[in-house]
Amino acid sequence: MDDTTSVVQPALPLDRLLSDPIGALAQARSTGPVCHNEMGPVVVGYEAVREVLTDRRYEDRITTVLALQGVTSGPFHDWMARSPLDHDGEEHRRWRALMSRTFTPRRVERLRPALVAMTERLVDGFVERGECEVMTELADVLPSWGLGELIGVPEEDRDRFCDLANTIGLGFNAIMLPLHIHEVDAALTELLAYATTLVDARRREPADDLVSRLAATIDDPAAADGGPPWSTDDIASFVAGLVFAGHETTRNQIGLLVWVLSAHPEVWDAVASGAVSSAAVVEEVLRLRSTATSVVRVATEDDTRHGVPVRAGEPVLVSLWGADHDPSAFPEPEVFDPTRSAGAGHVAFGHGPHHCLGAALARAELQIVLDVLARRVTCPVLVDGGQWRPPVGITGPDRLAVTFAAR
Repeated sequence: MDDTTSVVQPALPLDRLLSDPIGALAQARSTGPVCHNEMGPVVVGYEAVREVLTDRRYEDRITTVLALQGVTSGPFHDWMARSPLDHDGEEHRRWRALMSRTFTPRRVERLRPALVAMTERLVDGFVERGECEVMTELADVLPSWGLGELIGVPEEDRDRFCDLANTIGLGFNAIMLPLHIHEVDAALTELLAYATTLVDARRREPADDLVSRLAATIDDPAAADGGPPWSTDDIASFVAGLVFAGHETTRNQIGLLVWVLSAHPEVWDAVASGAVSSAAVVEEVLRLRSTATSVVRVATEDDTRHGVPVRAGEPVLVSLWGADHDPSAFPEPEVFDPTRSAGAGHVAFGHGPHHCLGAALARAELQIVLDVLARRVTCPVLVDGGQWRPPVGITGPDRLAVTFAAR
């Protein structure tokens, strides 16, 4: 529930959030579930995060955040302006209804055997060396391949899709975007052009894939769910969004999975022996270090959240890391404990109307990676020299070298 009295909360400085995010969030949370930093209000408590993410007075407007970073035009800005990520209400509901009919958990389960076989082949490529660079040899490859199978991207085009998705991913990190906006714009322009060509091809010659099912809805009033019929541009934009979201986030999360478990060889070995399920371990990794650190919502009217005033039009940083490290929901939150799965649900995939559509595919890929790696190699040992994206927006390793022994 919201309080009605205004209480000045200590700041959550951005520099501290970048240098020691978990410590900074814990300190901020000790003063209350909502505080401030240089951007404005920050929601750091578990229940407060879930409240905001389901409150219709707080909308997902990424273009407002882009404007704060100086991005007010160009291909990336314009794509986000028409993206479902920048809309709520009826338009967002129609989009989710369309995607839910085509991007289903059942289709993901049908894909599992192929994902296992692909993961085995990737591990074959480095297992005897006793070392690998996780991001380029595994994390970059598997998500783009899996999406290609599900969506219907020809195999010869998937490496390029991977490169484009990695570049566009910089657009979802507040520190990286201003430095790379020209590369992001160029990559998105190329991806949208390719997606349009692919959608047109599937309209002419349908196949058993997601693009064909989406392409079949173009200009069909019956598929429009009470709104204007979907256009080729709409569907191509949706396909491009799936390519980015399904690759970039899972890529980072695979790196985080290996990084977290490198400190827990006993858990790694328990997965290998079958004593602990990969599903439970993956859920705890997602809670402890999700690739999505936070999301932003914009208040549509004046409000007060737990004593902190919020002005209409003001962006509110909603910390997923803050929620998933809240001891009121997760006792001893810094302790890695795969048995937590029976307790409060983490918010690594968000919460409410914008909960991640691709969560089933991401979970499947993470579980498969862990199962195959734990069975075939000993617990990875980190090699010095890893490179990381800043812990804001979408984060994760850019490079993560490890050593191991083949089992």
